[in-house]
Amino acid sequence: MSTALQNIQNSLDPVRRRYDSMAPSERMIVNGIGVLLVLVLAFLILILPAQRSVSEAEMKLAGQQKLMSWMKENEQTARMAAAGGSGRTKSDQPLQSIVTSTAPALGLTVKRIEPESDDKLRVWLEKVSFDKTVRWLHQIESRYGIQIVNISIDADRTEGLVTAKLVLQK
Repeated sequence: MSTALQNIQNSLDPVRRRYDSMAPSERMIVNGIGVLLVLVLAFLILILPAQRSVSEAEMKLAGQQKLMSWMKENEQTARMAAAGGSGRTKSDQPLQSIVTSTAPALGLTVKRIEPESDDKLRVWLEKVSFDKTVRWLHQIESRYGIQIVNISIDADRTEGLVTAKLVLQK
């Protein structure tokens, strides 16, 4: 261990001799530059990373606060969904009546309807907008509690249009 320390001292001896041979005004300049270098290194090693950490923490805090406010705004909706009160209304309307009244309201033309049982219905939609079909299916599921038992969707030659065969159950 002492050999390594001695090697360092031997390497610094010419620098120390040069420093000692300088005039006092030159030493002041060298000392000032040394202090300046130490301050710059301290800034780069200590202060700059600390500032970055603070900035990152502030950004994370802002994101967490935004999430918290969103959660508070939607608390009631989440509680209703957790309690099973997602806004579904059990309608006494027959399934066929719900289908024939809600589909045209979204611009869908029902090609054919065929009852399968008291609570099941086969529905054919031809050359209808895929987006509108998905919106309609979501609407009848969320508002009326109608379930999709079976679905087959084929793309039409016209972009965005589909032919759908559905089995719906109340």
